[in-house]
Amino acid sequence: MRGAALPLLALLLVGCAPVQPVNIVGPEYPPIYVSIVTHNEQPKSPSGPAYCTDAKYFMRNRDATVDFARMLYTEGVEYNFQSDWDFVTAVLTFDEGTHSTGDKNVLRYLYENLSFEVDPHAHETRYSYADVAHLHEEAGVPVSYLAGGFIALPAFDSKLEYLWEPVEGKQFECEWQARAIWGGGTSGHVNEEDLWISGIWKPRDNEHFAEHSEDAPLPHIGGYMRGWDGLRDLLEHQRNGDLDPTLLYTQTIFARQGDLVKPAFVEDFRSELLSFTEETMEGRIQWIGLNEVLEVWEVEYDCRPNLFAYD
Repeated sequence: MRGAALPLLALLLVGCAPVQPVNIVGPEYPPIYVSIVTHNEQPKSPSGPAYCTDAKYFMRNRDATVDFARMLYTEGVEYNFQSDWDFVTAVLTFDEGTHSTGDKNVLRYLYENLSFEVDPHAHETRYSYADVAHLHEEAGVPVSYLAGGFIALPAFDSKLEYLWEPVEGKQFECEWQARAIWGGGTSGHVNEEDLWISGIWKPRDNEHFAEHSEDAPLPHIGGYMRGWDGLRDLLEHQRNGDLDPTLLYTQTIFARQGDLVKPAFVEDFRSELLSFTEETMEGRIQWIGLNEVLEVWEVEYDCRPNLFAYD
């Protein structure tokens, strides 16, 4: 679903007009909005490989990202590239652009040439979300106000309410305020079944993440099971008539940066995409960016909350 999506700040200022959702496939099969997301991470240990100190390691990952993105672009689907400080620092250090990317660094190429979304992702050990957003801006892409990943459970570790407030830089003199969130998880991504939720809602607070509150400030985009099996499960619910046509359903297909450099990963991913050609042609699947799906939620679904949990 490629189009000229409004920047997140602009779409949030639009507000939620009382309009009826546009159902391309009709009430029997409300569409599933699917977002492809990848993360790169900060170094796992002081002795581990780091993008910002190992040019060869970085360029291998940089070129793999370009290959993956081009495949997605060719297949007509959207991509959300989320980056922590290490990778963006490497872009600033090593990436002067290549002929294949029009002499642009990889972040600018994704955003400017392929019209893909580039959002910050931060573990906030050394660099805060504000720092990572600042680095993105230094690399030449507009600041995004979507927080790409955070701890949601258990409640005593939750970063939800922390993200309600402006985030200060730890490395730079800067400030950043999240306006939407995605990727609520647990530390180490263990026991996350309670977070396998499709839809968009505003989590009430740290203690009640899976409850909607109109008074809460940040919409959260649910990823469901974050993989092909999750999409197949949602499609089964769609076929069975379990999905409400007045509500928006989301699904994330997630991959790690390390996956992109594996032999045959890109072609295997393409094969999975093509296995859903029929559902895509029928409009039962809409391939969409995370920022773009927020616009759809606001404009076409009047910000109606939905928490469709995996069972």
